[in-house]
Amino acid sequence: MQAVFEAYLRCRKVTTDSRACGPGTLFFALRGPSFNGNDFARDALAQGCVLAVVDAPSLKGVDGCYWVPDVLEALQELATWYRRQSGVQVVGITGSNGKTTTKELLAQVLARKYRVWFTQGNLNNHIGVPLTLLAMPPDTEVAVVEMGANHVGEIAALCQIAQPDCGLITNVGKAHLEGFGSFEGVKKAKGELYAFLNEGLRTIFVNAGNPHLKAMLGVHYNRALKYGEGEDSLLRVSAVTAEPFLRFSWQMEGACGLQRVETRLSGRYNLENALAAIMVGLHFKVPFEDIKIALESYAPANHRSQVVNTGRNQVLLDAYNANPSSMAAALAHFAGLDHPRKQVVLGGMKELGQDSLAEHLKLLALLQELALSACWLVGLEFKDLLPEEEGWLWFADAAAVAAYLREHPVKDALVLVKGSRANRLETLMGGL
Repeated sequence: MQAVFEAYLRCRKVTTDSRACGPGTLFFALRGPSFNGNDFARDALAQGCVLAVVDAPSLKGVDGCYWVPDVLEALQELATWYRRQSGVQVVGITGSNGKTTTKELLAQVLARKYRVWFTQGNLNNHIGVPLTLLAMPPDTEVAVVEMGANHVGEIAALCQIAQPDCGLITNVGKAHLEGFGSFEGVKKAKGELYAFLNEGLRTIFVNAGNPHLKAMLGVHYNRALKYGEGEDSLLRVSAVTAEPFLRFSWQMEGACGLQRVETRLSGRYNLENALAAIMVGLHFKVPFEDIKIALESYAPANHRSQVVNTGRNQVLLDAYNANPSSMAAALAHFAGLDHPRKQVVLGGMKELGQDSLAEHLKLLALLQELALSACWLVGLEFKDLLPEEEGWLWFADAAAVAAYLREHPVKDALVLVKGSRANRLETLMGGL
């Protein structure tokens, strides 16, 4: 692998896409269910890449190719090597909900004092984490690395690659049950981050108001840096409002006076994400005023917790992802908002496996309990579940909703649009 290390240090640009292989790139010929990167190694070299890392026996000895037994393992080994060489402080993040928002808030807070790199987009798996580390600029001081998983064992493997110095689990909920098998499986998988951090007595940040996280830490809970609304939190919060933007006051025990923050995040459920960013910022000695500036200047994007005034309606757009816990939090927040005309558009929740029907029925019961009567349900998960009540409609997909909106426009309403990414509910914004 020495030749690969040396090539990386010369170019510092890694790709797994042969179409992106310009001069000075290092190409890793990964395999997938429907492709084999080895087939494109010669194309990558023709485009100017400095080295193609391959594992096809037919490419052994080919000029410009470096053969390894497994290209993915080589990519991960290079990333781990570079992470150790870099001396960068790595903050690891995982969780069922809020990973992306928390990651971006942390990065914004830390960037007030440090040169920061963070996971771009959803590059948070066994391929994305290595690519994130290898994309760090040479002068990076702190990296915020998001770790995603849908099977037990994956977070543990990502920790071995990223070697986080500190980290947090945003929360645990019923997400990816198809892969984890149960809620206990979710906790076991996400808890692999705690296990890694505990092994080296590394710093752990924890929401003191989350009983699941407290139980998962066990005896290590006492040494964790606690934030949130729990009684033993070091970071206290008060005067919380969300109409619709999240605003609150906070105070660090023995460190500062009361600080007021007015964010552009919608929903009280984002409070734990903001407090995590404050706690990590304080740990890294970011000044109080800089934390405030960072939080107040952060604007959510990519269809996550956005408040959009369309000219016809005010839309709370949260169509990036959905699972039972995030749905319940979004609906509880929406139900508490004061508006004479509310409209809910919900997409089906994915990857729930055998629990899918039960969880969608629970969601419908919650909608009725919250008296949210103007409800449009989208996706096959809701088919045949529609209550026989006025104001409830079912649509097969987002295209059907868009067609209905053209004939039955919604005006002067407060609209919640929430669903799993596969529903593509963000495409409705033109009609709302």
